[in-house]
Amino acid sequence: MDILTDVGVRALLRQSRDEQVEIPDGSVPGLKLRVGARGRGTWTLRLSVPGEGGVTARGCRRVGRKYRLTLGEYPVLTLQGARARANEIIDQARHGLNPVAAIEQKATANGLTIAGLWQRCLKDYVESRELRAKQKYLLAFTTHIDPVIGALPADLFTREDARLVMNRARERRARAEGVRGGRIGGVEAARTAVGVLRQMVSWGIEESILKRRDNPVSKLQKNLPKKHSGERVLSVSEARIVFRAAAQIGYPFGTLVQLMLLSACRSAEWSRARLAWIDYAEALSVVPAQGYKSNHVHVVPLVPRAVELLKEIPEQRTGDFILSSTGGSKPLRGIPKFFRTRLQDEILAQSGERLPHFTSHALRRTVATRLAESLGDSGDKLIKRVLGHADGSVTAIYNRYGYVKEMRAALESWADELQK
Repeated sequence: MDILTDVGVRALLRQSRDEQVEIPDGSVPGLKLRVGARGRGTWTLRLSVPGEGGVTARGCRRVGRKYRLTLGEYPVLTLQGARARANEIIDQARHGLNPVAAIEQKATANGLTIAGLWQRCLKDYVESRELRAKQKYLLAFTTHIDPVIGALPADLFTREDARLVMNRARERRARAEGVRGGRIGGVEAARTAVGVLRQMVSWGIEESILKRRDNPVSKLQKNLPKKHSGERVLSVSEARIVFRAAAQIGYPFGTLVQLMLLSACRSAEWSRARLAWIDYAEALSVVPAQGYKSNHVHVVPLVPRAVELLKEIPEQRTGDFILSSTGGSKPLRGIPKFFRTRLQDEILAQSGERLPHFTSHALRRTVATRLAESLGDSGDKLIKRVLGHADGSVTAIYNRYGYVKEMRAALESWADELQK
């Protein structure tokens, strides 16, 4: 008996046929793929429960009646996922547990599916707390979690179900037909999906929405490659090359790069910046707490060139986002792709060679490093202020001075060096 493969399954579904057929998996006993005339594949499992047929005179368990269980449709339930679920049910049967009774229990357990738990979590946690990561939660659930386990009971889904979500999210694949954008999936997508699912279940347990007390997603991310912190720092000459290339590209992406190099702000802070945040009279950008990662107001001194760049922004606008490709109605998007492609192409055109790969965050790291070179050991606290890192010390609670004057002097010195 041949063992099914993903390639083989897809080939079977493409074949035209007049009647339904069942193809054994060849790997898990009783697991079959039922293929209909319209090319739809459904996983089924036939098994019996030892002991349900009674006991022989010698005390051996008789094999009970045969059950046929429907596990799910392909490709929502993958070949690997079907095997994992079938093996789990077979193991239950070997221990005398009736799989039909277990499935009925799952169907009625608290009546809350993963999708239902998500709707409550979205409303009462994500939106109630006004989390800036709302879009990340939405994308992770709709793209990687809901299609795989959305219909499962939240109180009874297993670690293997969570692992299925992680492995599926890790696969690099094309978007659905008609949906714009590049390929989805990867290690970081899997890391995000696992994090969102873990937080969602933990919230459900803490709020007593779930009866279960265990979180099957706990520490699952340890099965993913270790996340390495960024180390790329541009030299002064490289930073000058990037600054000049960005000037040639212009608004909005080129302006973003220049503003980042002049302020040490994150790309997200400038891409979501609003016109109301800019105080031209004081040459400041005042980021409100709800728009800042550390959830506190961040004041950014603007050097003269940064003010000039902001005043050069096109006037005909339909919204108040400073950097936008839609006239200000939506924040700037596509920044990672810009750094991989267009910025590198412009650098190549100007300098004759590509720089080693760097991300937008490398610009922030570069400014911090060059300020440290200029200020020495005594500049650590000032650099922390420039970067907007929260200071939870007792002294910081009482000391409300913003050090704007000192930050401005340090950034202007760096801007002069950058534009030489």
